[in-house]
Amino acid sequence: MKKTIIITLAILSAAALAGCTSSNKPATSEPSSVTVIDTPSTGTSEDGIGTENAAATPSEIYAKIQSSYTLPDSMYEADDDWLMNYYGIDASMLSNYVFAEADEVHADRVIILEVASEDNIPEIEEKLDAVLGQLSSPEMLSYLPDQADMIKAASVKKDGNVLYLVISPDASGIEKIITDSLSGR
Repeated sequence: MKKTIIITLAILSAAALAGCTSSNKPATSEPSSVTVIDTPSTGTSEDGIGTENAAATPSEIYAKIQSSYTLPDSMYEADDDWLMNYYGIDASMLSNYVFAEADEVHADRVIILEVASEDNIPEIEEKLDAVLGQLSSPEMLSYLPDQADMIKAASVKKDGNVLYLVISPDASGIEKIITDSLSGR
């Protein structure tokens, strides 16, 4: 029953966020594979985050987060189709990204989006705000009452052309990894 409610909410949210856009590819209920769009940095330090002159990519940052914190086992990384179908985010507007979220019984999210063009930042930021708004809805907060404080404490943040949203009991530490990693940009 709970899974049906979550799937229904996801479908309704996707339709609202994507403006009922259509795709030639069928929607899937879960991403079929892990896809991270990534451009290699010019060098990495031994911790994998990038050298002083090289910017850390979202996947390098996420790898550091995974090695530093225990995330739910159910975390999966969305692919291009998942982003469009469920969140209305066109992956072609991004240079790199990691969009990792937990299953329907955890609110945990680690979303790091490097926006390709500065002109697209407001639109992508609006889409991330909608993700947070969906999770902050009274229905979702009552569905995940033990995680309500964590959801309410989250906010979309911006660093240059990178937008990120962290929903986790370890959000402050995860956000510190993100900001420290982006300081080389």
